[in-house]
Amino acid sequence: MAKIEWVRRIYEDGWHNAFTDFQFFKGRYYICFRNGLSHVSSEGKAVVIASDDLVDWHRAGVPVNTTGDDRDPHLVATEDRLFVYAGNVTRPDPVQHGDEGPRLIRSVCSFSEDGASWTEPQQVYRDGYWLWGVGRADDRADDLLYGLAYGNEPSEWNLKPTELHLLQSTDGLVWELVSVVTRNGSEATFRITDAGTMRVAIRGGDENRFTIAVAKPPYTDWRLQNLGESIPAPRLVVAGGREYVIGRQHVREPGGPSGQGGPSGSGGPGDKNAAGDTDAAGGSGRPDDAADPGRIVERRTSIWRVEEDGVVHVLDLPSGGDTSYVGAVQHEDGALLLSYYSQHEVETGEKHFLYPANIYLAKVRL
Repeated sequence: MAKIEWVRRIYEDGWHNAFTDFQFFKGRYYICFRNGLSHVSSEGKAVVIASDDLVDWHRAGVPVNTTGDDRDPHLVATEDRLFVYAGNVTRPDPVQHGDEGPRLIRSVCSFSEDGASWTEPQQVYRDGYWLWGVGRADDRADDLLYGLAYGNEPSEWNLKPTELHLLQSTDGLVWELVSVVTRNGSEATFRITDAGTMRVAIRGGDENRFTIAVAKPPYTDWRLQNLGESIPAPRLVVAGGREYVIGRQHVREPGGPSGQGGPSGSGGPGDKNAAGDTDAAGGSGRPDDAADPGRIVERRTSIWRVEEDGVVHVLDLPSGGDTSYVGAVQHEDGALLLSYYSQHEVETGEKHFLYPANIYLAKVRL
């Protein structure tokens, strides 16, 4: 039976801290997140904190702090380097939000060999594409890194759903296109099965669907299956031989599917934040209720089990308001360690995304 063994608040500073990722590197735990004044603000930067024991955490650096809003940092650990990837959003008018006016989106990377000293950020891949889900194929020292980048040509970002590209790299810095997974994709993570099949969890680019894409090597022929309403920031994990997706649940007023807007009646993921706020990864800037009936009344960071024809709600982490964007590391005893952000312990107003958010760590057994 799924259970939460403990939850700890590990970082708070009165700012909006959000969009986490998590890695174990050279005997130490590392968590990265965006630190800014609000969910979308021009001074956003990528911060890394570290711990030897999962209790005491200290700042290990600010590897990405460029001009513009640096968002959605992701960590990848090899034997020798710890990489931080982040999306960078710049606008002619820095006070604009969402779809207000033009913006340039790039992906940047910084790395460290000791978890303390970081290289200057450099651009990876190409303008208009957000390198989001990044990871290793397996634990071999010589294998490829894979990444999932979503976007369009810069002039087309707000005109149509974004494409999702599968990329590969041998050094973490130079990325090559492998294939187009879908022309309607957004935030996505992957895992590779023991048989070598890649499975990708995708937040729909049109905010209407949660999709699992499957391909065998060389990962160019994709089979897509829609499993319900869009899940923001889907983290695909395996525990106890079962597959799970972790992301944001949008709890809706009666009137949405099954009263909550969940895929296949499972109790609820959703799409964007309320009040037309763009989501963590820059997103399309569409309001929450553009596609789905039922007003959003609360948000949770939730876990679902992936089945053949849908997803089944398993549990909610202590969470609320602006929340989710999980990083996952397997504990030595087989449990999952999950980083995430939430506002359930801070006072917020109607525009919750303008208020502070804290970083949490949970130990969960599935």
